[in-house]
Amino acid sequence: MHSVLSKKSYSSMVSMQNKKKTIIIAMVTILAIAILLLLDIYKCPLNYVLGIPCPMCGMTRAVLSALSGNFADAFHYHPLWIIILLGIIFIVLYELKVIRIPKALFNVICVILGILLIVCYIYRLIIHSEVVMPHFTSSLIYKLFSGFLSL
Repeated sequence: MHSVLSKKSYSSMVSMQNKKKTIIIAMVTILAIAILLLLDIYKCPLNYVLGIPCPMCGMTRAVLSALSGNFADAFHYHPLWIIILLGIIFIVLYELKVIRIPKALFNVICVILGILLIVCYIYRLIIHSEVVMPHFTSSLIYKLFSGFLSL
């Protein structure tokens, strides 16, 4: 009987240590991303390489605008910034097991967020929002190919 309790205690202790490690890793990752964003070091890989903004394009500028109190600019850069930001927080809390809901409900919420993001992206392309319009001439691929063609 004693060994069964010891195994349960040990298992519980290991589980707690794993949760603490996961939380620390999540916090360090969020801090690193925040520093990259605040220092304006991060560039969207899709936009940088191909010159094509992604559905999340404008999100960084939107959040930074909101943090500085400029909500009009925040909604200009990405109309869904608050919904997506809350969605990301929800997903992180779910993965850290802080929020406990059925996996099927979690999946439905994620699909809804994805659909909202895609619909918003298509709408912004249709209205020719400068935030999501492609800029092929500033892409790495264009610069590389134009360099090769001029040789």
